Amino acid sequence: METHADVIVVGAGPAGAMAAFHLAGKGISVLLLEKSDFPRYKVCGGGLTHKILNEIPFDISPLFESSIHQVQFSCEFKEVFTRSSATPLMYCTMRDKLDAVLLEKAQKAGAKVLFGEKVMNIRQDEHLVTVTSQKNQYHSLLVIGADGASGAVARSAGLRNHLMPGLAWEAEIPVQAGIIQRFSETIFLDWGTFPGGYGWVFPKKDHFSIGVGGPANLSGSMMTYYKRFLDYLNDEGCRISEGLKQEGSTPFSLKSWPIPVRIRKSRFHHGRVLVTGDAAGLTDALTGEGIYYAVRSAKLAADACAAWLRDSRSSLKTYTENVNDTLMGELLEANRIKNIFNAVPLKIHHFVRDHERAWNAFGKVLRGERGYTDVRKGFGTWKFLWGTVCFISKLISARKEKAFKSKGYTGNG
Repeated sequence: METHADVIVVGAGPAGAMAAFHLAGKGISVLLLEKSDFPRYKVCGGGLTHKILNEIPFDISPLFESSIHQVQFSCEFKEVFTRSSATPLMYCTMRDKLDAVLLEKAQKAGAKVLFGEKVMNIRQDEHLVTVTSQKNQYHSLLVIGADGASGAVARSAGLRNHLMPGLAWEAEIPVQAGIIQRFSETIFLDWGTFPGGYGWVFPKKDHFSIGVGGPANLSGSMMTYYKRFLDYLNDEGCRISEGLKQEGSTPFSLKSWPIPVRIRKSRFHHGRVLVTGDAAGLTDALTGEGIYYAVRSAKLAADACAAWLRDSRSSLKTYTENVNDTLMGELLEANRIKNIFNAVPLKIHHFVRDHERAWNAFGKVLRGERGYTDVRKGFGTWKFLWGTVCFISKLISARKEKAFKSKGYTGNG
């Protein structure tokens, strides 16, 4: 049976576009199937860390809408303090613009892109993979699934396992130019209000991206928390209410998206199919960030596919091994640290406030200069207790989450 490409990539977000870019750059025929037309709005905070920029082999600085040098922290909307950094902690962009540029680079490298192709199912045999969309069928030697948390590729290939579901809500809210200018280098972060939950504000060119996130099983409290967050921002002088009046009495642009977090090392390929990014559950449990893991896993997937196409005796198992070795260690540690924070949020909040060492470590992790696996080193001679601390914190975190779910969030705390 004739193939339409050596590799079909499903989904044109950062994982799909970068996988196609790297494959096409190696002279491999690539067909990228995307369900939407581009550019398209994508719900996302749009934070770009230095780790992400180091993984993208071309300049995307024209897409930066703000450069972040400080963070205003609050815990349950109290105990407010601000920490600053001389060097940028991160940059903010709009995902529709970022994704469009990454896709354009993939096309210029030689990838063929078809829009309006929502993939429903894949089927593989010993020779080919058949990809079925709502409109057509396509055939390839290999498939890379980059179609997000709810995509069909991972489900069809039996690779949706060991996932912890999260959820986030976000709205793009316009504010006056003077307010944007005042807070153009500041992100707001509220944490500790409910187990695993957080709220954020990222300043963009002419608006704020304001969101909340946390465990999916606590989603019933998120709207109350979101409204309380907006009230807090008004109190801080952001005058969000004026922006809401421009759009109506409520933020009608409020949208949600799933945050899948893989909580165990496992398989990221099956037969001729590989999964990347959100489709693989490669999301930071502590921050909800997934762009870095998307572009990094895309490069690993492209390398594995290229090696297999050169010599089919090369096993795609190397992709699973590389993801587990280079990415999952960090992600599992992020989940452990999240549990520690959930157990004693106010103590961690005060630690970042009162200790320069803690703030410097926070900034280095955010910039990618250090990893989560370095955190245990901070225990010094007591680091042998790290496993015990993580285990106890996991139990406390689960108990807190269960108790919170039973009573919910009233917004009065």
